[in-house]
Amino acid sequence: MIETNQESKAVFATTRDGVRLAMLRFARPDTRFAPVLLTHGTFSNASICTRFADYLRAAGFDTWVFEWRGHGASEAGETEADYEHLADYDVEGATRFVLEQTGAQNLCFVGHSAGGVLPWMHLARTPSHASRFRGIASLASQTTHAGRSFARNLALSTTILLSRMFGRAPARLFRLGPNDETHAFMAQWARWNMDGRWIGAGGLDYLERLATLRIPAMILAAAGDRFIAPLAGCRQLFDALGTSEKTFIHCGKADGFSEDYTHGRIIASKGAQAEIWPRVATWLETLHSTRKVSELQT
Repeated sequence: MIETNQESKAVFATTRDGVRLAMLRFARPDTRFAPVLLTHGTFSNASICTRFADYLRAAGFDTWVFEWRGHGASEAGETEADYEHLADYDVEGATRFVLEQTGAQNLCFVGHSAGGVLPWMHLARTPSHASRFRGIASLASQTTHAGRSFARNLALSTTILLSRMFGRAPARLFRLGPNDETHAFMAQWARWNMDGRWIGAGGLDYLERLATLRIPAMILAAAGDRFIAPLAGCRQLFDALGTSEKTFIHCGKADGFSEDYTHGRIIASKGAQAEIWPRVATWLETLHSTRKVSELQT
């Protein structure tokens, strides 16, 4: 059994547009693995990741947690950030910082929900950074299938309307989590899911661009997640990835799990600690068996 103690050290990374991002380090100086960079999802912050991070530290990984701008202890900055701004600046700044601090050639990225979408967007937009990534694990992450019914499309339309009315998506008001999201961020995700197409600025088709990437991937779908990251959306992300080194896991009773995991429980629950975290840790270990940096470049 892996023993944890939740010791961490907070530092700050600075993005190219001058925003300070909070970084928590769960240090493992004696590690033989590439560092792990872990991040949260929508309406959340590092608090949902810390027990998982400590578990990975105890499993032998030098683990870092970063909070997006406007979340937790990170600065908000002056830009109303959408997905693409976070992908361009926050993912770039956090990965660069970890590699500079550790001296490692590359890192493993683990993200929940939108946090598992952002690294793929970053690489689709900046494929020259592929050598920074040894592998990416995305838990309950998707962008295209939350609007597959009239009721869900209505919910997405309401999300756009309310976030515009409030000037943000008020997480605490609706008991969605500890951190608000910008209107630009929520409207972008809602429209992608209403259209069923992941098309970014300038007409960039992310699913087409992902086919050019060769980063090893682990995609986990929560069987009980019917809206935010349904199975079909997670599967579409998996199918779009160009790498042959990819793993897909449907986390539900029909697949041998103790429960049909929901969107939040797939990363933060006693069940996740027993069934999800060990699978991610084992996959991270396998990335170091025969992996060469050159094999991970596009």
